[in-house]
Amino acid sequence: MDTGQLSPISTELEISAVGVSASSVPTMIHSATSSCAESWSTSYSDGPDTGEEAEHDASWEKNSDDVLTVPKLEPLEDEGFQMDEVKEAPRTPIPEPNAAAAPLTKMKRPRGRPRKHPLTPQVSTNKVAKGRSKTGCITCRKRKKKCDEAKPRCLNCEKNAVVCEGYHEKTIWKSGKEKAEEERQKRHSLPHITLQPIFQGVETPEDMIFLNHYISHLSGVLTVEGQHKNAFKDMLLQMAVEHRGLMHSILSVASRHIDYDTPYGVKILASNPKISLTSLLTRSQFHHNAAMEKLCEPVGNENDPKNKANLSPRYGQMLCLLLQTLAEGNPNGEHRVHLQAYKNLIQQSPPPDNAFLIFITEFFQYRVFADELIRYPDMHTPRLATEDWEPWLEIQPARLIGVADGLFHYLAQITSIRNNIRANMAAEADPVVDYTSLYRAAEIDSAIREWTPHWPPGDSRDRVGLLYKQMMWVYLFRTIYPPSSNPPSALFAQPVTASSIMPLSPTSQPHSARTPPSSSDQQRPTSSHTTTTTNTTTTTPPRAESPSPIRYPPHHDYRITLAVDESLAILDSFKPSDPVQTLLLVPCLVIGCACFAPAQRDKVRAAIRTVRGYTGLRNCDRVGEVLEEIWRLMERGDWSRVWDWQGLARGMGLDFSCA
Repeated sequence: MDTGQLSPISTELEISAVGVSASSVPTMIHSATSSCAESWSTSYSDGPDTGEEAEHDASWEKNSDDVLTVPKLEPLEDEGFQMDEVKEAPRTPIPEPNAAAAPLTKMKRPRGRPRKHPLTPQVSTNKVAKGRSKTGCITCRKRKKKCDEAKPRCLNCEKNAVVCEGYHEKTIWKSGKEKAEEERQKRHSLPHITLQPIFQGVETPEDMIFLNHYISHLSGVLTVEGQHKNAFKDMLLQMAVEHRGLMHSILSVASRHIDYDTPYGVKILASNPKISLTSLLTRSQFHHNAAMEKLCEPVGNENDPKNKANLSPRYGQMLCLLLQTLAEGNPNGEHRVHLQAYKNLIQQSPPPDNAFLIFITEFFQYRVFADELIRYPDMHTPRLATEDWEPWLEIQPARLIGVADGLFHYLAQITSIRNNIRANMAAEADPVVDYTSLYRAAEIDSAIREWTPHWPPGDSRDRVGLLYKQMMWVYLFRTIYPPSSNPPSALFAQPVTASSIMPLSPTSQPHSARTPPSSSDQQRPTSSHTTTTTNTTTTTPPRAESPSPIRYPPHHDYRITLAVDESLAILDSFKPSDPVQTLLLVPCLVIGCACFAPAQRDKVRAAIRTVRGYTGLRNCDRVGEVLEEIWRLMERGDWSRVWDWQGLARGMGLDFSCA
């Protein structure tokens, strides 16, 4: 054995003696340097050699105090041991490939010293310890009590006089595919339902856009009193909820009023990506056709209460169709068809509601009188306005100007005088303005001067009333003085004084009340330092180009210029957001026909643009077209056609409502 070989006990290895008997193995004692010399000792001895081993132990321990202790190799007692006699241990037999491999079981030796009383191995039983239950009733789980899980109510809750809240629904885990399949089956198994529209006629997103536009915008620009007294919402919209034809009419006029080229229309398209311009136009035409179909249905028996109830919505449909012609700027005279239908129906079957009767009477009659400013008298277009018209009921409260206060009666009378003068001009009668027309004009002039508007303080309609009064006087003056070679009659003549010829604007001419001054009447003053010689020529520097002279009609009277300037001053005083902008289109037409100076025309153009921007009605564009043609004829000096603007509009193919 080599030096330093460890003991089999310390390495826990079993060494078998090869070729040597057990009795010949010497006894080996191992020791280490420690504080206790007899810490442990192990001997293998069972014969008389014990004493000799004790002597060897004593001799080994004597050297325990040396610096380096080296384990001592004891000599073998069997001196006759030969290495040649050592035989090789038998090898482990290798199993054949075809033979079945026997299972090799290797028992693991437990660590440490074996127990004196070994533990009893645990034997598994069929009984499994039950954990905390989560299927108890809701009440017991809240109270943290044991639940007997009785159905349908927990007996523990009944015993304790507690209301049992029942059990949670059992949830079974499912994969994503199973959940998707279950949802698909649920969708297919659900019954099909159809949500009917809450309002008749409002069925699509396009219809909701039209309805919102009518409520928030169109109904506001049509009234003068503001949103708190808006009859277009308080009356018309309430009836439209119960009458399908009126709802179609409201949606139709609202759709025609929207201008999709403006920022407002572009915003509507941008904020509603699910709709398009094509779908809006298609739906608009659908509502128009449905409204006309409902309007053309027969009224039926007038004594039937149901038919009487349908009269008010029928008038509402006429009103919406008339507004649609204004919104579109229709130049074909369709507005007159609806006005004529109103006049025929109102005489036979007025609506039963007095408040609604007053509203539609003022609305329609205002347009009937305004039609006098555009209508050309002939056999094909019957005259709608009458000079002796009286309302069926007192119009209180009044909303517009000229109907309830009687001012538009003078408009119809002036139109009658104009038609008579036009007929005399066509017949080349002399004089064109007969004595009867002059006498009637004098009476109308006196009545206009006595007319006074009555509106509450602070109401803008008070100033609009003064504008209408001045407009009526201009219409009378322009009518009674047609273009002719004769000077104006002395009927309206007033003494010309220094105060009466003071200019109110740069366009006014203070030189004469009848004829504008000519450049030949003015002489340039000469200086005392100026000398004239025949041999020298003095060249003066060129002056800035002066504006072209204003062209006036023959025998022009300055009073008309003064009245136009005052009217334009009133027009400029209104804010663009003032509700009275709805009433300013008629004065723009009448005053514009008497604007001979370019500065006056620019103010009228600005006023028409303001009305167009506020109301959004395209008939404002038609008024502008007529005025532009009149002003062009003024520059050419065609005063006969300038005076007869009704005939001029007819020649242009424009027959529209100017209100």
